[in-house]
Amino acid sequence: MTAPQAPVAKLGHVAAQTPDLEESIWFFRDVMGFQLTEREGDTAYFRGMRDWEHHTLAITETGGTGVDHIAFRTVSPEALEEIADSLEADGHDVTRVPAGEETGQGEAIRVEKFGHPYEFYYDVDKPDAPEGKRSRLKNRVYGEQHGNRISPRRIDHAHVQDCVSPEHAEWLQEDLGFQVNEQYRTNDGDLWGWWFSVTALPHDFAIHRLEEGEPPMFDHVSYHVDSLQDLWTAADILAEHGIEPDGGPGKHAITRADFLYVSDPASGVTIELFAGPGYLNFEPDWEPIEWTEDEIGGETSHQWIGEGPGWEGLAYPDDE
Repeated sequence: MTAPQAPVAKLGHVAAQTPDLEESIWFFRDVMGFQLTEREGDTAYFRGMRDWEHHTLAITETGGTGVDHIAFRTVSPEALEEIADSLEADGHDVTRVPAGEETGQGEAIRVEKFGHPYEFYYDVDKPDAPEGKRSRLKNRVYGEQHGNRISPRRIDHAHVQDCVSPEHAEWLQEDLGFQVNEQYRTNDGDLWGWWFSVTALPHDFAIHRLEEGEPPMFDHVSYHVDSLQDLWTAADILAEHGIEPDGGPGKHAITRADFLYVSDPASGVTIELFAGPGYLNFEPDWEPIEWTEDEIGGETSHQWIGEGPGWEGLAYPDDE
């Protein structure tokens, strides 16, 4: 279900840093099968085979690692300004990003909330596939013959972690219009995880709770593939490259999706391949599904089938 009041339309992209751009390009393009939309200076812009926007993943060589920002597209230019006005009214330091500063994107705003670097934008380029790579199907971008045997289809969701998750969850719901589709409660009665959506997907964004005092971290960005067999194919190809998955193949209890996790050896960015799509939610009166530790296991090990990923997270860059 798409919340009618939500100013956010969908997850747009994740921008991250790497100490070695060539190695990251090798991983994302040559191993994982992402399409390299463009390379500009020290930044490579990638998208999945069926992503329309200029990029859904940007990797910049900085000498370090970490996620620079997590970007959401708004439903309109007016919604973008409404978010900016609301943040500024609450006393937040909002950075205005001029059109074109991030290749392929119009004006945007950036803000840090609960230790996470968020970006919001509306205007974005949607370039066609290069000559000779365009699909003959007008509702696709790249022809299937131009992908490898993994080739993620589209961006699906992102997941972060912090020690202020209840307040973070409230902001996502009250200010940005996200709906809680599922949540996880530990045996001591505390909520540990939230799975949010502004689209019909089981989740567009998720957060889980860290111990008090631990720094906020980025967990993973997920891309959709078509079937469970695609996950086994991906695992096979990764093994040929000497890369071991971080978790899976397996099946989540929460969101009901088949999964495989793997990290870029250079940047440390974790990609989840998410097959399914799990389920689609069009219900106007959805009540959050709540899972407990007794039902599906502990916070960091609650898969329906198989072993899940580690939860170490990727630290955000130090701006100092």
